[in-house]
Amino acid sequence: GDLSQLTVFHIDLDPASSVIVDENKAAGKMFGTLLPYFITMMLFAGAMGLGVDAITGEKERGTMASMLLTPLKRRDIVLGKLLSLSLLSILSAAVYAVSMIFSMPSIFNQMSGGAAAGLSMKFSATQVIQLFVIMITLVYLYVALVVLVSVISRTAKEANTYISPLYIAVIVAGMITMFTGGGEIPLERFAIPIYGSALSIQQILVGEFTMMQFGLALGGTIALSLILTILITKAFNSEKVMFNA
Repeated sequence: GDLSQLTVFHIDLDPASSVIVDENKAAGKMFGTLLPYFITMMLFAGAMGLGVDAITGEKERGTMASMLLTPLKRRDIVLGKLLSLSLLSILSAAVYAVSMIFSMPSIFNQMSGGAAAGLSMKFSATQVIQLFVIMITLVYLYVALVVLVSVISRTAKEANTYISPLYIAVIVAGMITMFTGGGEIPLERFAIPIYGSALSIQQILVGEFTMMQFGLALGGTIALSLILTILITKAFNSEKVMFNA
């Protein structure tokens, strides 16, 4: 008859055992604050360093004029430049990305005073493919941006001056993802070039990336890349632009 002796259920009698954490998702959230920013920034830095010399540098040295006189369609020259620069950029970026994925657990462990000990990331085959595709399309977009600026520039110094604001914009787009909350992200944001790719990398790390988000991110990046490729081809067909007339 003593109601104080009646126990229906207990809450947190053992707090340690009642904590349920998905370690892979927790690691993804930690990596997702910095890794998208670093990846997008390094991809552009690689494309910037190679693209200016491959286009504006050749215009200054006169080797571009010799290439344009060969019996090749200028469209083929454009595609060759874009694909070769993209390949070199993605190789350098892949090395950086892999090294950062392996080194970040120890960095977070030091920053958290040992709380992140043993933290690691596990990717499924689908996540690896999605990350690789996002990086490839993003690299092509960066290369196209750099090549377009390099084509219309007369000197390498002038090209670097024009590219600097683009580099700042890329850095800002990557940094915005660091402050993205844990709520649901509107789908239309994934269609924004560069920013949508950074969001996609973040969602892949967290393990919450959907095919709809994947499709929108690819669509926005590829659409802008095609537009830039057309503009570059038109610039290559202009004697005034290519010979700094």
